[in-house]
Amino acid sequence: MRKSLYGLKQADASFYSLLSTWLKEYGFEAVGSDGVTYSLRRGKSVILLTLFVDNGLCATNDHALYDQFVKDLSEKFELGEAGLLKWYLSVAIKQDIQRGTTELSQRQYALDVLKRFGMD
Repeated sequence: MRKSLYGLKQADASFYSLLSTWLKEYGFEAVGSDGVTYSLRRGKSVILLTLFVDNGLCATNDHALYDQFVKDLSEKFELGEAGLLKWYLSVAIKQDIQRGTTELSQRQYALDVLKRFGMD
């Protein structure tokens, strides 16, 4: 597996296949047909997970379940936790934990596109 992960063009597909299999064995179910979004339900607790290449984004209503999931996942895969989310797939994310609000913006992405085409 090391060769497929580090040296071949199929590295992304091999990694995704390995991760997808592990998630399903853990109890996650694929949501939709694109195979990049998964959900895990345990009673009233839910973890939603979306994947893009080697980035993942989780949302949960149960921090204990999330912590256990991350612990179990890190035993199988090397993880890097980025802390409070600020950017994901060219979307700026501003969270106010105190107020319980989240703002999403693609302003910088739009500015970059305009600049790329000389329209700034």
